[in-house]
Amino acid sequence: MTDSAFTPLPQSSPLAADIIGPAPDPSTPHVRFVEVSTLSGSAAISGNSGAMGNKLDTEVFLGIRERSDVIVVGSRTVLEEDYGGAQPTKNRPTPPPIAVITNSFNVDVNAKFIKEAITSALVIANNDALNDPGFSAKRQELLDVGVEFIDSGTGTAKEIVEQLSKRGLNKIDCEGGPGIFGLFIADKAINQMYLTLDPQLTPKVEKNLVSAKAASAVGVPMDTNLRMTLEKVAIDTDSTVFLRYGVASTT
Repeated sequence: MTDSAFTPLPQSSPLAADIIGPAPDPSTPHVRFVEVSTLSGSAAISGNSGAMGNKLDTEVFLGIRERSDVIVVGSRTVLEEDYGGAQPTKNRPTPPPIAVITNSFNVDVNAKFIKEAITSALVIANNDALNDPGFSAKRQELLDVGVEFIDSGTGTAKEIVEQLSKRGLNKIDCEGGPGIFGLFIADKAINQMYLTLDPQLTPKVEKNLVSAKAASAVGVPMDTNLRMTLEKVAIDTDSTVFLRYGVASTT
C-alpha cells in the first residue's frame, strides 16, 4: 500500500543559492544562525559536526560565509571543530574575518583560524575581561600575532551586534556553539536560522543545539521564546533536509 501523501526523494540536489535565499539589507545588522543536527537533536557525533551533513550542506555553509561580513563563533566551538581561516572565493577574494567570542582569551595563537587567516582574526570580549590584569599576557600574545579586539561591553548579544555594526560588519554569520546560540536567542538578536537535518538517529544527544550558560553569565533574562516562520524547505537526494526560518512578525 502506498501513502498518497508520501513525497518521493528528488532526482537531483537543490541549489545552495536557493536554500540561502535573498541577500539581507547590508545597511542594518542581520544575524544568521547556521546549525546542523541529527534527527535525535544532537549537534555533534564523536565530538564535532564533521560526521553530519553532506556536500550540499558544505556548499550552503560556505555560501553563507561568502555572503557575510563577519563569522561569529565561540572559542569552545573553534577548538572542537578545529576551525580554519575563512578562504577566498571567486566571488569573495577577500574573505570575512572570524570573530571568536571569549572572556578568558582561551585562544591558541597557533590555531588554524589565526594562522590561515587572510583577513585578520577578531576576538570579542567584555569590558571586564579586556581590562583584567590577569589576562594581560594572553591578550598580548594575541595582539602580537595580529588579532584585533572588540569590546562587547557587558557581553550581551545586542552589544556584540552593535559593536560589529560600528565596524561596518552588518551581515553576521553566527556558527555557534550552543552557548552563543542561547545568548543570541535570549537577547532576541537573530534574524534567520538555517538548520540542516542529517538523517541519522543517534542513541544520545551528545551536544545540545542551544545552552543557557552564556546568557546566564551576563544576566540576560530567558523568559521569552522566539517564534520562527518557515521560509524554505529543501530535500536532498540522500534525505538530508534543509530548513530556513525567519523571525515571525510581531504585528
